[in-house]
Amino acid sequence: MRYTLSLFLSLILLFSCAPKVERECTYDKQAIDTYRDRRIPQDFRIYGLLKYGPVKLPMMLAKFEDYYTVRVAKAKGITLEGDRLCLESKCYILPAPPENLVFGKLLTGKEYSFCREGLLYFRERGKLYERLVVFRNNKPLELAIIHLKSNESVKVLFGPEDNKGYFKELRFILNQKEIELTIEEVEI
Repeated sequence: MRYTLSLFLSLILLFSCAPKVERECTYDKQAIDTYRDRRIPQDFRIYGLLKYGPVKLPMMLAKFEDYYTVRVAKAKGITLEGDRLCLESKCYILPAPPENLVFGKLLTGKEYSFCREGLLYFRERGKLYERLVVFRNNKPLELAIIHLKSNESVKVLFGPEDNKGYFKELRFILNQKEIELTIEEVEI
């Protein structure tokens, strides 16, 4: 009995003192840098479907001469002004301007990076907000902005990328509300 107990305690001691093995975070720096250096068109028009709740609505997002226009069929209460998305009279600060989200200019160069559980994180911390970009296998998974005092967040989850350089799907999580944008056509 003593032998078993001492063996058990020795194993516990051995495992508690053993070095922790982290899953390696491998990435291609050039691939990641493309999300910092992407060229964004000055003017554009985007057509797609906006899914809010059970309804899918045709929509158009355009930017000409720094002025945004958002049109959603039969929907009232959705506006976009710069980096603010207003939905049902409540406005949310987006983690980046809409064109940066659609065309993939997600990094500013001011972030610091770290790895955790095989994911690559880029974090930028300000006085009121924290901005976090998460990559897996050199592709962005999500971009979030978190209010440091209230802990409220806005997240953007990225779908597949088109070979023309824009994301075909973006899912916005605005506290408890979700909006999904499926992009069908981009005019530059």
